[in-house]
Amino acid sequence: MGFTKFLVVSLAIVLASAGRKGGSAVPVEELRELLVSSMQTTIALTALVEQQTQKISDITDFVDQAKEEIQAMKGTIDAMAADDKAQKQIEELGGKLAASEEKMVKEMAALKESLPQKPRKKDVLIVSGEEELREPACARVCAGTTVRSATNWVDYSTNGIYTDVDISKCGFVTVPTVTTSLEGSTSHWGTTGSSEVYSVTTSIFRIYLVAPGGRGGGANKMHWNVEWIAVGYTC
Repeated sequence: MGFTKFLVVSLAIVLASAGRKGGSAVPVEELRELLVSSMQTTIALTALVEQQTQKISDITDFVDQAKEEIQAMKGTIDAMAADDKAQKQIEELGGKLAASEEKMVKEMAALKESLPQKPRKKDVLIVSGEEELREPACARVCAGTTVRSATNWVDYSTNGIYTDVDISKCGFVTVPTVTTSLEGSTSHWGTTGSSEVYSVTTSIFRIYLVAPGGRGGGANKMHWNVEWIAVGYTC
């Protein structure tokens, strides 16, 4: 439609030029060139308008697509925000549960302490001793040996030996009750005196043996040693 209007206008211009004052006619060739030039200009303008229209269409499509992407990103951000909120709620709930658990443990411990405790049966009970009985909690059992091949046997008389046994590490404050036996590798079965305890104090006692074969170092060669158990008070 625009192009048709342009032809009509161009034809009018040509006719007007042909009827100028003075009766001088415009050459046909000149009019033809003018008409061709006008048509070319119109075609160029039409192409330019089409190009611009296409660009506008492309820009419109791009804006629409960008809007969709922005909307999708907004949805993702909202979802992430919701997840963060849920995570915070979970963390807060975990903290409350931990606090409740700690409180419950303390309350249970307090309840346990408030319950009457059953008296503990003593592991060591001394019913009699060389001295007056003391607090049962102070009773102690202590045991040891004079060690094989290292016992300090001393020759005594013509057929005997003896040794002093150190019990000072037991920490007794009263004279303990002592039980002994003789341990060795050979011949100690024939001795006498291994269970007869002499001169017990809080730190030492003595054992005499009738054992001719044990004199002169023979006892240690046969690994004779005194094994003992002492029971007494340490406070």
